Amino acid sequence: MLLDIYNCFRTEMNSGTFLGYFLQAVPVTVVVGIVYTIFRLVFLRRRKCHVIWFSEAMRLLFVCYLTGLCSLVILPANFWLGVYDGIFFGWWEYIGPFFQFGEVNLIPTIVKCLSGEFALSSWVSEMLVGNFVMFMPFGFFLPFVTERLNKKRALAIAVIVPAIVEFLQLIIGRSFDIDDLICNFFGIAVGFLIADGVKKVWGAVSRSQ
Repeated sequence: MLLDIYNCFRTEMNSGTFLGYFLQAVPVTVVVGIVYTIFRLVFLRRRKCHVIWFSEAMRLLFVCYLTGLCSLVILPANFWLGVYDGIFFGWWEYIGPFFQFGEVNLIPTIVKCLSGEFALSSWVSEMLVGNFVMFMPFGFFLPFVTERLNKKRALAIAVIVPAIVEFLQLIIGRSFDIDDLICNFFGIAVGFLIADGVKKVWGAVSRSQ
């Protein structure tokens, strides 16, 4: 039965599209979410902590999001597809090498668009979905999962995290791309500003009641 379900999704997983990579990350994200929930509940019970369910829910969502994000951006392409194929079909030999040096792009694509090398419309859709929007939840969750965060620390995180991601992509055979670095930074920063604004409005409404 599980094999039949896997075969139904495998074609899309192997399509090379964003949806395909997303589906590859779903099973491991669910497993990590369940494991985190169990350990977190045990921890809270032993410490006899006062549970704020909204905060715990946001932490769980953040853990699941991080798992999916790591699967998408700091693992070799189709890594989980190779693992699933190994589990269901025994095709372990098709998992490629984990570490290999990738490409480096230090020229922003907007420059290439202006010179006619690249279509601006395709670049905008790729960058918005694949980088800017994908990293917005990272910044959005931060104010809800930790109280020890101000704008300076959020800015530092927005700089450091994309740099680490791009470096890791470089050594797993993907690429260090200046476009990704810029879009990821703005995604985290905008996500944080939205969440910070939401918390301030929420706090003001709560105090007025």
